[in-house]
Amino acid sequence: MAVVCLYCDFQDREKQTATDMIGALTRQLVNALRFVPTKIQEAFKRAEREVGGRGLKVSEAVMLLRTALAPVRRTFILIDALDECPDKHLFELLTTLRTISQGSPDIRIFITGRPHIRSMVGEHFPRGMQVIPISPNSEDIRVYLERALERDLDSETMNPALKADIMKRIPERIPDAYVMASLPPKA
Repeated sequence: MAVVCLYCDFQDREKQTATDMIGALTRQLVNALRFVPTKIQEAFKRAEREVGGRGLKVSEAVMLLRTALAPVRRTFILIDALDECPDKHLFELLTTLRTISQGSPDIRIFITGRPHIRSMVGEHFPRGMQVIPISPNSEDIRVYLERALERDLDSETMNPALKADIMKRIPERIPDAYVMASLPPKA
C-alpha cells in the first residue's frame, strides 16, 4: 500500500504544472517501492541524452506514474487545496487523475478544496464523487492565529493594533466550508 500527496500552494504556482505534480506523485511512489522500475530509469536516461535535457511531457509523466503504480496493491492519492492549483493546469491534472483511476481499480483519490472546485471535479468524475462538507472551527482559527503571532520574529512591526486587526480580519475571510471529495476508482 502507498499513500502519496500533493499540496497545491497559491504562492508556488510557477512550479505547479500538471507534469510537475504528476512527477511529484511518481517520486513519492518510487520512494515507497524502494526501487526504481526499469521503465522509469530508461525514460530519465533518454531525457538526459536529448539536447537541452527537455522536461517530460504530460503523457510521459502519466506513463511513469502508471509504471510506479503497477507494483502497488492499493494507492491513496491525496490532493489538498486543489482550488489553489493554477487554472491553466487544473484541467490537465484532473483529466490525468481520472485516466489513472479508471485504469487502476485499487486507487482511491481524495481531494480537498473550497466549494467552487466541486463542479469541476464533478465534471471529471461524474459518477463517483462523494462530497463531505467540512467547516473550519472559528475557535481553532483564533487559537492558531494567536500562536502564530506569538512566534512572530518581527516583533518591531507587530503592535497591539496590528495584532487586533489580524485577529479580526483573517477569520472573516476564511470560507465557511470546504469540500472533501472521495473519488472511487471506476468513475
